[in-house]
Amino acid sequence: MIALAAVLALYVSGTAARVYVRKYYLFLPHYLLSAGTLPHRSGTTHIFFLFTDHFEPAADPARVTRWADGYRALADRHHDSSGRRPQHTFFYPGEQIVPAIFESMQELVADGLGEVELHYHHGFDSAVTLRPKLQEAIDHFQRYGFLKTVDGETHFGFIHGNSGLDNSNGDYVCGVDTELSLLRELGAFADFTFPSVYEDSQPPFVDTIYAARDDPEPKSYKRRFPISALADGSADLMIFEGPLIFSPSSKVSRLFLDLDDGNIHPAMPASASRVDRWVHANVHVPERPDWIFIKVFAHGVSSEAEADAVLGDGFDAALTRLERDYDDGVRYRLHYVTAREAYNLARAAAARLTGEPERYFDTPIPPYAADGPSRWRPSTSDARTDRSAP
Repeated sequence: MIALAAVLALYVSGTAARVYVRKYYLFLPHYLLSAGTLPHRSGTTHIFFLFTDHFEPAADPARVTRWADGYRALADRHHDSSGRRPQHTFFYPGEQIVPAIFESMQELVADGLGEVELHYHHGFDSAVTLRPKLQEAIDHFQRYGFLKTVDGETHFGFIHGNSGLDNSNGDYVCGVDTELSLLRELGAFADFTFPSVYEDSQPPFVDTIYAARDDPEPKSYKRRFPISALADGSADLMIFEGPLIFSPSSKVSRLFLDLDDGNIHPAMPASASRVDRWVHANVHVPERPDWIFIKVFAHGVSSEAEADAVLGDGFDAALTRLERDYDDGVRYRLHYVTAREAYNLARAAAARLTGEPERYFDTPIPPYAADGPSRWRPSTSDARTDRSAP
């Protein structure tokens, strides 16, 4: 009995240390409060899967060419309920302008394999110094049809470098306390940075899609507003979080408890079991509990090992699990979407719009100028091409 008490005390103290060192305390209260809440669902549950890639090829066009070849082969093996191939959202760093890389991404987008959005690293800035930097990056992207919608307007999704949105991780990776409003003024509609476990920037909410309003202080998004505040202009950006969920582990080093944040990397590759976790994280807009969003992320071209985590057997198996177990057409329907489309769907969900979700993919933010006519083209090897997209 004494030995058992000692082991239990050691486990509790180890867990407490882990919560403190890894900064789980930033989100743990909300996680515990919401963990037992199961929404009522009836009918078909729609699963929306989006891949937000911090696409950082170190200014190496050859690396991107190899990656693109691998991704085309992977995508052609998979499709969702409408015959659409997986959609990759390339959050490319705006401070790294390499024409050959932009041309490769342009070809991928034209082939119907995803969309390009803005990723940006900066530090020790102010709103005055950051604005021209971002505008210069936007101008470069728009030369290739990115960040400019078919109606000629500037719109983009955003991921902040080093998870430092709104100066939440300190001046050295940001410096701008009013970054949310600056991004909105430049055309941003949503931020896809989070979760950011182990970082001060982690929001106090998990598995949540919500609106944020800027204020003069850092980390303005620590206050949550309903998504409807985006429609009336009383909020600046949607904060679109991915899954963050604890699950049992067999590893003593993890105290028998894994934390899955949707990050796909060599040390934690994608797998069929992780897919089940992502679904169970239950990220949804309150008004539509039957629409579940799975936002995963990676640094999918930063190294050969990172590329293999995105293009290799693990991710292939994860997509197969999605298509086999979450796309039977009755209990579940699977949709591969881009970040822009996911934003539109979240807006539609908040407005309690009904009908098939495909009708909301392109409103209120229309497609980008770079999006080719093959956006909806199924794979040529797809055995279910008779299931045409709406």
